[in-house]
Amino acid sequence: MKIIRAQQTKISNIYKNTKLKLLKINAAIWFNKTCRMKGLKPDYISVKINGNTPWDRKATRNATRFRINQEIRFLHRKKQLLNQQLYHLHLEGARQHNGMWQRALNNIDEQINTIAERKYFILNKKLDKLLKREKSTTTKNVNTKEIHTQQRIINLTGIKLTQEQAQILNLGPNYAVEKEPKKYLNDLIIDTENAIRYLDPKMQNTYRYMTTKHIKQIIKQNKCNTLHKRQQYVINEIKKLSIITILP
Repeated sequence: MKIIRAQQTKISNIYKNTKLKLLKINAAIWFNKTCRMKGLKPDYISVKINGNTPWDRKATRNATRFRINQEIRFLHRKKQLLNQQLYHLHLEGARQHNGMWQRALNNIDEQINTIAERKYFILNKKLDKLLKREKSTTTKNVNTKEIHTQQRIINLTGIKLTQEQAQILNLGPNYAVEKEPKKYLNDLIIDTENAIRYLDPKMQNTYRYMTTKHIKQIIKQNKCNTLHKRQQYVINEIKKLSIITILP
Protein backbone atom coordinates (compact mmCIF):
# COMPACT_ATOMS: atom_id res chain seq x y z
CA MET A 1 0.00 0.00 0.00
CA LYS A 2 2.84 2.40 0.84
CA ILE A 3 4.47 1.66 -2.51
CA ILE A 4 1.22 2.51 -4.34
CA ARG A 5 0.86 5.80 -2.45
CA ALA A 6 4.48 6.67 -3.14
CA GLN A 7 3.93 6.07 -6.85
CA GLN A 8 0.77 8.20 -6.81
CA THR A 9 2.59 11.03 -5.04
CA LYS A 10 5.47 10.80 -7.49
CA ILE A 11 3.29 10.97 -10.59
CA SER A 12 1.29 13.85 -9.06
CA ASN A 13 4.46 15.84 -8.38
CA ILE A 14 5.82 15.20 -11.88
CA TYR A 15 2.47 16.24 -13.38
CA LYS A 16 2.37 19.38 -11.23
CA ASN A 17 5.91 20.43 -12.16
CA THR A 18 5.28 19.79 -15.85
CA LYS A 19 2.04 21.78 -15.84
CA LEU A 20 3.76 24.59 -13.96
CA LYS A 21 6.41 24.73 -16.69
CA LEU A 22 3.64 24.83 -19.28
CA LEU A 23 1.88 27.72 -17.54
CA LYS A 24 5.15 29.66 -17.38
CA ILE A 25 5.67 29.06 -21.11
CA ASN A 26 2.13 30.34 -21.76
CA ALA A 27 2.89 33.43 -19.68
CA ALA A 28 6.11 34.03 -21.64
CA ILE A 29 4.20 33.72 -24.93
CA TRP A 30 1.61 36.21 -23.67
CA PHE A 31 4.34 38.63 -22.59
CA ASN A 32 6.08 38.52 -25.97
CA LYS A 33 2.82 38.90 -27.90
CA THR A 34 1.89 41.91 -25.76
CA CYS A 35 5.30 43.47 -26.39
CA ARG A 36 4.88 42.89 -30.13
CA MET A 37 1.40 44.41 -30.10
CA LYS A 38 2.52 47.51 -28.18
CA GLY A 39 5.80 47.91 -30.08
CA LEU A 40 7.98 47.34 -27.00
CA LYS A 41 11.48 45.87 -26.89
CA PRO A 42 12.00 43.26 -24.14
CA ASP A 43 15.26 43.35 -22.17
CA TYR A 44 16.53 40.10 -23.72
CA ILE A 45 16.72 41.79 -27.15
CA SER A 46 19.95 43.68 -27.83
CA VAL A 47 19.32 45.24 -31.22
CA LYS A 48 21.26 48.46 -31.77
CA ILE A 49 21.36 50.44 -35.01
CA ASN A 50 23.37 53.63 -35.16
CA GLY A 51 21.52 56.69 -36.34
CA ASN A 52 18.22 58.36 -35.53
CA THR A 53 16.67 58.75 -38.99
CA PRO A 54 13.20 57.35 -39.72
CA TRP A 55 14.83 54.51 -41.68
CA ASP A 56 17.04 53.64 -38.71
CA ARG A 57 14.06 53.57 -36.36
CA LYS A 58 12.09 51.46 -38.81
CA ALA A 59 14.98 48.99 -39.12
CA THR A 60 15.19 48.75 -35.33
CA ARG A 61 11.45 48.07 -35.05
CA ASN A 62 11.58 45.41 -37.76
CA ALA A 63 14.60 43.71 -36.17
CA THR A 64 12.91 43.74 -32.76
CA ARG A 65 9.68 42.34 -34.18
CA PHE A 66 11.61 39.60 -36.00
CA ARG A 67 13.43 38.65 -32.78
CA ILE A 68 10.16 38.51 -30.83
CA ASN A 69 8.57 36.33 -33.53
CA GLN A 70 11.51 33.93 -33.32
CA GLU A 71 11.15 33.78 -29.54
CA ILE A 72 7.40 33.07 -29.80
CA ARG A 73 8.03 30.23 -32.29
CA PHE A 74 10.65 28.74 -29.97
CA LEU A 75 8.26 28.95 -26.99
CA HIS A 76 5.48 27.30 -29.00
CA ARG A 77 7.77 24.36 -29.77
CA LYS A 78 8.55 23.98 -26.08
CA LYS A 79 4.83 24.23 -25.33
CA GLN A 80 4.04 21.43 -27.78
CA LEU A 81 6.60 19.12 -26.15
CA LEU A 82 5.26 19.89 -22.68
CA ASN A 83 1.70 19.23 -23.84
CA GLN A 84 2.74 15.80 -25.09
CA GLN A 85 4.46 15.03 -21.78
CA LEU A 86 1.43 16.25 -19.87
CA TYR A 87 -0.86 14.02 -21.94
CA HIS A 88 1.11 10.87 -21.10
CA LEU A 89 1.40 11.88 -17.44
CA HIS A 90 -2.35 12.44 -17.33
CA LEU A 91 -3.01 8.91 -18.60
CA GLU A 92 -0.51 7.42 -16.15
CA GLY A 93 -1.99 9.37 -13.25
CA ALA A 94 -5.52 8.25 -14.11
CA ARG A 95 -4.30 4.63 -14.21
CA GLN A 96 -2.58 4.80 -10.84
CA HIS A 97 -5.17 6.76 -8.87
CA ASN A 98 -8.09 4.39 -9.57
CA GLY A 99 -10.86 6.96 -10.01
CA MET A 100 -9.40 9.58 -7.65
CA TRP A 101 -7.31 11.35 -10.29
CA GLN A 102 -9.80 14.19 -10.79
CA ARG A 103 -9.58 15.14 -7.12
CA ALA A 104 -5.78 15.16 -7.35
CA LEU A 105 -6.02 17.36 -10.46
CA ASN A 106 -8.25 19.86 -8.65
CA ASN A 107 -5.73 20.15 -5.81
CA ILE A 108 -2.89 20.64 -8.30
CA ASP A 109 -4.81 23.34 -10.20
CA GLU A 110 -5.54 25.26 -6.98
CA GLN A 111 -1.84 25.31 -6.12
CA ILE A 112 -0.70 26.23 -9.62
CA ASN A 113 -3.28 28.97 -10.28
CA THR A 114 -1.89 31.09 -7.44
CA ILE A 115 1.63 30.78 -8.86
CA ALA A 116 0.37 31.58 -12.37
CA GLU A 117 -1.44 34.74 -11.22
CA ARG A 118 1.71 35.88 -9.46
CA LYS A 119 3.71 35.25 -12.65
CA TYR A 120 1.35 37.39 -14.73
CA PHE A 121 1.50 40.15 -12.10
CA ILE A 122 5.32 40.21 -12.33
CA LEU A 123 5.17 40.30 -16.15
CA ASN A 124 2.70 43.18 -16.04
CA LYS A 125 5.16 45.08 -13.84
CA LYS A 126 7.84 44.45 -16.46
CA LEU A 127 5.51 45.84 -19.10
CA ASP A 128 5.04 48.96 -16.97
CA LYS A 129 8.80 49.52 -16.93
CA LEU A 130 9.09 48.94 -20.68
CA LEU A 131 6.25 51.39 -21.36
CA LYS A 132 7.89 54.08 -19.19
CA ARG A 133 11.22 53.54 -20.91
CA GLU A 134 9.60 53.69 -24.34
CA LYS A 135 7.80 56.89 -23.41
CA SER A 136 11.00 58.55 -22.20
CA THR A 137 13.04 57.64 -25.28
CA THR A 138 10.53 58.41 -28.02
CA THR A 139 8.53 61.50 -28.94
CA LYS A 140 4.89 61.16 -28.11
CA ASN A 141 2.73 61.78 -31.16
CA VAL A 142 -0.90 62.49 -30.36
CA ASN A 143 -3.26 62.44 -33.33
CA THR A 144 -6.64 64.11 -33.59
CA LYS A 145 -8.53 60.98 -32.64
CA GLU A 146 -6.57 60.55 -29.39
CA ILE A 147 -7.19 64.19 -28.44
CA HIS A 148 -10.91 63.70 -28.97
CA THR A 149 -11.09 60.58 -26.82
CA GLN A 150 -9.00 62.11 -24.03
CA GLN A 151 -11.64 64.83 -23.61
CA ARG A 152 -14.11 62.20 -22.40
CA ILE A 153 -12.22 61.89 -19.08
CA ILE A 154 -12.51 64.56 -16.44
CA ASN A 155 -9.91 63.92 -13.77
CA LEU A 156 -10.96 65.66 -10.55
CA THR A 157 -7.79 64.68 -8.71
CA GLY A 158 -4.15 65.68 -8.96
CA ILE A 159 -3.18 62.13 -9.97
CA LYS A 160 -1.67 61.76 -13.42
CA LEU A 161 -3.11 59.09 -15.66
CA THR A 162 -0.87 57.13 -17.96
CA GLN A 163 -1.83 56.86 -21.60
CA GLU A 164 -2.77 53.20 -21.12
CA GLN A 165 -5.04 53.99 -18.15
CA ALA A 166 -6.72 56.76 -20.13
CA GLN A 167 -7.35 54.40 -23.04
CA ILE A 168 -8.97 51.86 -20.71
CA LEU A 169 -11.23 54.50 -19.12
CA ASN A 170 -12.18 55.77 -22.59
CA LEU A 171 -13.73 52.38 -23.32
CA GLY A 172 -16.60 53.39 -21.05
CA PRO A 173 -18.40 51.80 -18.07
CA ASN A 174 -20.21 49.24 -20.24
CA TYR A 175 -16.98 47.71 -21.54
CA ALA A 176 -16.48 44.12 -20.35
CA VAL A 177 -12.98 42.69 -20.10
CA GLU A 178 -12.83 39.41 -21.96
CA LYS A 179 -12.23 36.24 -19.96
CA GLU A 180 -10.86 32.88 -21.00
CA PRO A 181 -13.61 30.25 -21.65
CA LYS A 182 -12.30 28.00 -18.87
CA LYS A 183 -13.07 30.83 -16.42
CA TYR A 184 -16.81 30.77 -17.12
CA LEU A 185 -17.64 27.53 -18.99
CA ASN A 186 -18.14 25.47 -15.82
CA ASP A 187 -20.60 28.03 -14.43
CA LEU A 188 -22.35 28.18 -17.80
CA ILE A 189 -22.74 24.37 -17.89
CA ILE A 190 -24.07 24.22 -14.30
CA ASP A 191 -26.56 27.07 -14.82
CA THR A 192 -27.79 25.56 -18.09
CA GLU A 193 -28.25 22.13 -16.51
CA ASN A 194 -30.22 23.64 -13.62
CA ALA A 195 -32.49 25.40 -16.11
CA ILE A 196 -32.98 22.23 -18.20
CA ARG A 197 -34.18 20.27 -15.15
CA TYR A 198 -37.27 22.51 -14.95
CA LEU A 199 -38.34 21.38 -18.43
CA ASP A 200 -40.46 18.40 -19.37
CA PRO A 201 -38.35 15.23 -18.77
CA LYS A 202 -39.06 14.11 -22.35
CA MET A 203 -37.46 17.28 -23.72
CA GLN A 204 -34.42 17.46 -21.41
CA ASN A 205 -32.08 15.27 -23.46
CA THR A 206 -32.89 17.25 -26.61
CA TYR A 207 -31.90 20.51 -24.93
CA ARG A 208 -28.80 18.90 -23.43
CA TYR A 209 -27.71 17.91 -26.93
CA MET A 210 -28.36 21.44 -28.24
CA THR A 211 -26.46 22.96 -25.29
CA THR A 212 -23.47 20.66 -25.82
CA LYS A 213 -23.37 21.65 -29.49
CA HIS A 214 -23.38 25.38 -28.64
CA ILE A 215 -20.70 25.03 -25.95
CA LYS A 216 -18.43 23.15 -28.35
CA GLN A 217 -18.98 25.96 -30.87
CA ILE A 218 -17.99 28.57 -28.24
CA ILE A 219 -14.77 26.68 -27.50
CA LYS A 220 -13.97 26.23 -31.18
CA GLN A 221 -14.61 29.85 -32.19
CA ASN A 222 -12.92 31.40 -29.19
CA LYS A 223 -9.81 33.41 -30.03
CA CYS A 224 -7.27 34.16 -27.35
CA ASN A 225 -7.29 37.86 -26.53
CA THR A 226 -3.71 38.76 -25.73
CA LEU A 227 -4.65 42.01 -24.03
CA HIS A 228 -7.34 40.82 -21.61
CA LYS A 229 -4.86 40.06 -18.79
CA ARG A 230 -3.17 43.40 -19.34
CA GLN A 231 -6.50 45.23 -19.32
CA GLN A 232 -7.55 43.59 -16.07
CA TYR A 233 -4.22 44.53 -14.51
CA VAL A 234 -4.58 48.18 -15.59
CA ILE A 235 -8.14 48.31 -14.23
CA ASN A 236 -6.93 46.98 -10.88
CA GLU A 237 -4.21 49.65 -10.82
CA ILE A 238 -6.81 52.35 -11.54
CA LYS A 239 -8.96 51.11 -8.65
CA LYS A 240 -5.97 51.49 -6.33
CA LEU A 241 -5.67 55.15 -7.31
CA SER A 242 -9.25 55.90 -6.17
CA ILE A 243 -9.82 58.15 -9.17
CA ILE A 244 -13.21 59.77 -9.75
CA THR A 245 -14.07 60.13 -13.42
CA ILE A 246 -17.06 61.57 -15.25
CA LEU A 247 -17.95 59.98 -18.55
CA PRO A 248 -20.52 61.74 -20.79
